[in-house]
Amino acid sequence: MLAVVLLVSGTVACDGPEPSAGPGAPAEENGIVSLINERRAQAGCPALTADERLTAAARRHAADMRDRGVRDHTGSDGSTAQRRIADAGFTPATETGEILYWSEGAADAGAAVAAWMDSPAHRDVIGTCRFTHAGAGVVTPGYAAVVDFAAH
Repeated sequence: MLAVVLLVSGTVACDGPEPSAGPGAPAEENGIVSLINERRAQAGCPALTADERLTAAARRHAADMRDRGVRDHTGSDGSTAQRRIADAGFTPATETGEILYWSEGAADAGAAVAAWMDSPAHRDVIGTCRFTHAGAGVVTPGYAAVVDFAAH
């Protein structure tokens, strides 16, 4: 299990299909955003508003992680987090961030958020109070989770 972080800004557009999240994914995605909002409250940050455009961007990258073995913020097509976010229609984002989690075996929202909170860099992204919106994307089998954050 690995997780990495990148905090980026700016937007560009690209084309790409929206992947299917798979059975059970919406509940997992909502669970991730809820758990992140609990951690943000503990840090004194306002709750994030779940946004379907950010969810679509996150699902796109989670599917790329699962289907093509991507283990980075750059997609197999060369896309960046801000490019995927803009492509999903979330513009103009003044600031964006992305966190990744993957596991070859069983995992869930609690495991992903716990791993992110154990990492100072990931915890910093989650606790960035300037972010106003988020979308989580989860794909299985295996378990790949991406959360995209943005501020207007």
